[in-house]
Amino acid sequence: MITLHKLALFRAVYEQGSFNRAAQSLYLAQSVVSQHVQDLEAALGVKLFQRTPRGIQPTAAGEQLYEYAGRILDLVSEAERSIAQVQALEDRSLTVAATPGVSVYLLPRWLNQFREQHPQINVNLQTALTLEVARDVLGGRYDLGFVEAEPSEFNEPLLGAHPVQQVTYRVVANPAHAWRGRASVTVPELLKEPFITRQPGSRARKWLEAALGEAAARLKIVAELDSPGAIKFALLNGMGVAVLPDYVIEREVARKELLSLRLEGVNLERSLLMLWSKQQPFSLVQRAFLQALSLSAPKVADLL
Repeated sequence: MITLHKLALFRAVYEQGSFNRAAQSLYLAQSVVSQHVQDLEAALGVKLFQRTPRGIQPTAAGEQLYEYAGRILDLVSEAERSIAQVQALEDRSLTVAATPGVSVYLLPRWLNQFREQHPQINVNLQTALTLEVARDVLGGRYDLGFVEAEPSEFNEPLLGAHPVQQVTYRVVANPAHAWRGRASVTVPELLKEPFITRQPGSRARKWLEAALGEAAARLKIVAELDSPGAIKFALLNGMGVAVLPDYVIEREVARKELLSLRLEGVNLERSLLMLWSKQQPFSLVQRAFLQALSLSAPKVADLL
């Protein structure tokens, strides 16, 4: 009978070039190693080694078996490592923080995909502002963080920041608006409309003001709300117009419940970053999440 144990002994004899040296390396009696190789030869009906004045040499059949034995034993080792990793993931958890919008519209989908692959891992998602996410990821409160920002905004050398994807923002209005049927609007047209935006001091507000330049001071702001979701519902109720990321409004635009328009002459794109602490290597749970996320966000594969 061919067994993994016999194949391992055969490989040792082949690599050592001697029954005696193979037995010594395995802390076995030479007679035990010889008997197992003879059992293999009997099972296969061929000689695996031949004796020469310089010792033993593998036969053609021995050369072929050595190739297969290596592949079989390596595959068994790979399976053992994989199972050990799965076992190591048991009863673990993943804690993630993200800024408003990202935590509502993107992370739940990604975490669900992760849980489908690793149902034994508990996930915890918290919403926080950009600086809070960065601070608490670095402090070890969260395993990973997701924010809309540029890597240059973070000067802490121990904080990793890697792009996940680019986020496109659009001018958004109620479908009853006079802009219905248009693909874009100009900045002067935007300045004439009642405008809904994020609260003063938020990173999203500062980013939009920087993108609009001097025109930002002339926006007719009628409401300052604390999340993209709140702004979206204000738009659905016809309160005014706003600038929101595609991922927030994709469902409503598809259903024709909101209008999505390009703002001419203004670059409304931001980077979505993943943050992590560089103070220690990625854990097995973190790597498992990155592997799952890379299916939706290929840029993450650069970290694996």
